Amino acid sequence: MFPVSTDDLPTRQKDVLRLIVELTEENGYPPTLAELAKALGLKNRMTVHQHVVALKKKGLVQWEPGLNRSLRVLENTQTTASALGIREKTKLGLANNKGIPMLGAIAAGQPIDVIAAEDQLEIDKKYAETGCYALKVKGESMREEGIYDGDYVIVKPEPSPRNGELVVALLGNGSATLKRFHKEKGQFRLQPANRNYEPIFVPGNEDLQIQGVVVALYRKL
Repeated sequence: MFPVSTDDLPTRQKDVLRLIVELTEENGYPPTLAELAKALGLKNRMTVHQHVVALKKKGLVQWEPGLNRSLRVLENTQTTASALGIREKTKLGLANNKGIPMLGAIAAGQPIDVIAAEDQLEIDKKYAETGCYALKVKGESMREEGIYDGDYVIVKPEPSPRNGELVVALLGNGSATLKRFHKEKGQFRLQPANRNYEPIFVPGNEDLQIQGVVVALYRKL
């Protein structure tokens, strides 16, 4: 159950909750405030900002203003859908029993190259049940943690990581990187595990999209 009944919410706040669920399921990642405003037919996202702040105070959503795409409903999607009258959809990223989907390759400072959806990495099905996907590592930026070129990282979608977690981060210029996430005063630090690489610093007012948290490492022998 929600901490606050959705029946007691203003209509517009219900609309915002519904759209967070629908857009997250449709795109595979949470919407921004600007995308919510557009979906609601609003020109100014400040109105959406006010609704999101209110929903956060009511304990219905998680949102970190300085972290792009960190907005999510604090209940599982099925419960949310049922409470708001949303037709249940197939979760993006779930794979069949053969394994989990291969969504591309990840490297320091390089874009993710999308791979055909039918490609699968055969691995423990428990990862498929939590919506995980696999990325192939290209590069040596995390080698001092034992992650090498050609390895596969198993990624769980999570836009709001904890400090120190290993994440797949999408930078404002469209490039993706595999690094340790650190939230610091006024900025984010993406820390490599290779003395030949420098940390990446992202100001708190710039876009930083966290695609997910690494939960496992797979290596073909």
